[in-house]
Amino acid sequence: MERLRFRTLEEILYELMTGLLFYPRTLWRVLLEPAQIADAAGERTADRVSPPLFLLISILAAHGLDLAMGDEMGEAAGGFDPAPLLFRALAFSLLPLVLAAGVLRREGRPVNHATLRTPFDLQCFYAAPLAISVSVAVVLVRAGTPPTRLAGVLLGLGAAAWHLCVQTRWIRARLAVGRFRALAVALWLTGVALFFCLLSTPLIFGLGS
Repeated sequence: MERLRFRTLEEILYELMTGLLFYPRTLWRVLLEPAQIADAAGERTADRVSPPLFLLISILAAHGLDLAMGDEMGEAAGGFDPAPLLFRALAFSLLPLVLAAGVLRREGRPVNHATLRTPFDLQCFYAAPLAISVSVAVVLVRAGTPPTRLAGVLLGLGAAAWHLCVQTRWIRARLAVGRFRALAVALWLTGVALFFCLLSTPLIFGLGS
């Protein structure tokens, strides 16, 4: 039993460290080649981070950037507040799940572990850059000076536009619909994910208070 536990911890550590090594390359590919990432979403390559781990590292990096760039509210609280990290984890994990399940339902396919895996993996790839960009944008908007606020707004809008664009392209290919129909589906599913995030906000931030 001890040997099995040690091997499990060893594998977890190996996955995490190799994930950090290949993270920049994976992020670069997702940003510049989202269509190729979509084509190979169900495959496991030797030089790419696994999708859930890629999203997890991105969420942790986003939270770390938030803390490092001066979260004045967190400093004023005088202690570690888990609420922002929990909210990020929920929001950027729920978004891939809702988009993947929503598209499967529109295809008329059952939503189960087997069918959900490939689209969920792809959505993890797409959500990761959004998590980092939105977090940096929020920090810049809170910075207080007009230039940094403007930079934050532009970064946030650019990240949202990129995410919506890749989602529209993917949905259009999966459902064989027009561009505007695909855009409407992408907006609707994103709105559903945000709605459930907002429903959970009082509970999450209540835990941190």
